[in-house]
Amino acid sequence: MSLITTSRLVPCAILLLPLLCGAACNPFERRSGSYSAGAVDPIHFPAPYLGEGGDGKRPGSGRFTYVTAYCRGNPVAYYPLHLYGEQAGTKDPLDLAKLSVPLAYHFDPAQTADGQDSRRCVSPPDYVYDQEARRRDALPLDRQGNVFTALPMESDPIGQTTYVPVVREVVVSSQKNPCQDPKSEEDLTSRTDLSIELVPPPEGSVGGTTTGRPSGRYLLWILIDPAAEVLFPGAKLNPSTQLGPQRFGWFNQYLAGYLDGGVVPVSPLSPPGTVRMATQRLLYPARVFDADKNQVVAGEIGGGFDLVEFKRGEEGYSPVCRVFTFEPNDPMRGFEKSIAEVDPMRITDTGEIVYCPQPPRTETR
Repeated sequence: MSLITTSRLVPCAILLLPLLCGAACNPFERRSGSYSAGAVDPIHFPAPYLGEGGDGKRPGSGRFTYVTAYCRGNPVAYYPLHLYGEQAGTKDPLDLAKLSVPLAYHFDPAQTADGQDSRRCVSPPDYVYDQEARRRDALPLDRQGNVFTALPMESDPIGQTTYVPVVREVVVSSQKNPCQDPKSEEDLTSRTDLSIELVPPPEGSVGGTTTGRPSGRYLLWILIDPAAEVLFPGAKLNPSTQLGPQRFGWFNQYLAGYLDGGVVPVSPLSPPGTVRMATQRLLYPARVFDADKNQVVAGEIGGGFDLVEFKRGEEGYSPVCRVFTFEPNDPMRGFEKSIAEVDPMRITDTGEIVYCPQPPRTETR
């Protein structure tokens, strides 16, 4: 049984919590210890974080499908996520200083490959993440999932959520912590078997808590329904893991799923008082040939003909894109696979900003 199957089963039990606790119970309340409380219940998630066809009352009903774009002739996978909520309506959606950006605890980023969980924790003796371990363990016990401090929460009325899928990185240095033992911010900031630079609560504050100190980097970590199906382009899964590009971590003892877009660069030319995300260009053709209809039709973002400037890992890559359309040379004979092939006079700025995360390199075991 694959991890995605396991994660589809867990949230069904979590749905019973509100019935057992009553209206005053918060299923995500702070808890002590290092136990797993099950999977995050997405019942209050905004629609974009449930996936296509998703329903917060039915965990696992949604699907996230990465699409193909081309970068200098080479295909790359990416997930187009349109801005939502308060960010979509703000005057400058790129200014992180005007947005509510939560902390997230990132384990050993300097010693760990991009997009992979740290292996610097202490795993059980002779542990092997085999088929039996996949059935038994929610997450592999030879690595450590990252820890979140906020979930996507829809507003009332809907459509005005303040949640954004960007986090402020707090670096955690593993020392002797058991793998997958830290599962919440409260636990992390009080442990002695790992190292975090801490920020104490303001002097004289009542009810203030100690938190980690942000590193200054921003990451695009898009929290999603952990039971949702996530697919590579062509509706494919990784043949060795039977999973898509999603990753898993923790929120207040609960298992969380997310799409990892990597580091969000900040523009060095941000005006004083602002922290503006730097973008890369994403182009899609204004017209494409539809083989089923045997005619040329209007193009759209995510249609498989998109062009991006940079691949993940290259200088210039950003998981945030400014969207342009272009008039193709001849949609009947094919399409351009590089921005360099597009006539600059045929490019039009749509004014739209989207998140455009490319997945990290898939890890094989």
